[in-house]
Amino acid sequence: MTKRNLIIIGSVLLILIISFMLSGVFSKMKKEPEKKLPEQIKRYVKAVPVKYETFHSELKATGRVSTQNYIDLSAEVRGKIFPGQVPLKKGQSFRKGQLLLKVYDKEAKLALKAHKSRFLNSLANILPDFKIDFKNSYNDWNTFFNSIDIEKNIPELPKIKSDKEKIYLAGRNILSDWYSIKSEEIVLRKYYIYAPFNGAFTDVYAEPGAIASPGVRIARLIRTDKLELEVPVESSNIYFLKTGQKVKIISSDKNEIFTGRILRISDFVDPKTQSVPVFIDISGRKNKRVYQGEYMTAVFSNITLENVFEIPREAVFNQNKVFVVKDGKLRNKSVVIQKLNEETLFFNGLPEGSTIVTEALINAVDNMDVEILK
Repeated sequence: MTKRNLIIIGSVLLILIISFMLSGVFSKMKKEPEKKLPEQIKRYVKAVPVKYETFHSELKATGRVSTQNYIDLSAEVRGKIFPGQVPLKKGQSFRKGQLLLKVYDKEAKLALKAHKSRFLNSLANILPDFKIDFKNSYNDWNTFFNSIDIEKNIPELPKIKSDKEKIYLAGRNILSDWYSIKSEEIVLRKYYIYAPFNGAFTDVYAEPGAIASPGVRIARLIRTDKLELEVPVESSNIYFLKTGQKVKIISSDKNEIFTGRILRISDFVDPKTQSVPVFIDISGRKNKRVYQGEYMTAVFSNITLENVFEIPREAVFNQNKVFVVKDGKLRNKSVVIQKLNEETLFFNGLPEGSTIVTEALINAVDNMDVEILK
């Protein structure tokens, strides 16, 4: 390597060393920028002072109309089904006492007539003995014999006047035959099914011409002149209500208002709605007809609340917790809820004059700095 090259390389290294040393000196001379503290964000909340008063409130609940009575219609005897006084069709209405259907009964009628005829024969055979051995009872039994009509129900037995007479009748099966005939007469009435109330068929499972069997459903009936409205009421409000209390009822189209009466209040909470079912008699309405399944609103009035304050429901969290503002900071407090409305609630339990937050706060904690919105 020549002397000239060595001089060049040495000069370059010298320049680099001097540059590195000068950069260190200048960096120490540079002033460090001032560190800014994070800006405190001030939170604004809606809040009002608590002032207890007396309120007159009402409670509203919407529910569905249902019948007070419904039954599944079935026959107690076997036979072919024949139509009654009304068509056996879904939706068909009927009046109390109308014949809904009948089951073929000719065989049962003939068997009953044959039994009555045998019974008459048995009576005819014992009457001569009665005339001799039981003179005091002969006229009663003779009148009983003459009053029997095989086309009509058998009359009541004459009064038995002595143990000897009872033994005589029992020994000739007079008593057992009479009770068997009465039993068959009762069974014969079961071939005819009459309406137990004013109502309608909601479902029909067997048409005329089908064979009825004991216990098998033929149709479902509902009562249409006795209706009730079932409404859910929150358990915290149920103590405002009592059986017999009058209730204002508003129809679904709000064109009709009438008065109902609380029939009963359940003593359990419905697991689906987490409320207590209340049943209201609405049979007293006079105008528009009401149908099962229709929705209506019940208004329970004349509810007086003393020494309470009203706030939006959204201001309460964890069932009964609220925030109050004290010395510019949030404080978590418990309250006693007296009544729940759809959007508000009434409470007490805080000192009067406390500043309570009236809105829902997200990510709020105790001791957070806040300022009340003017």
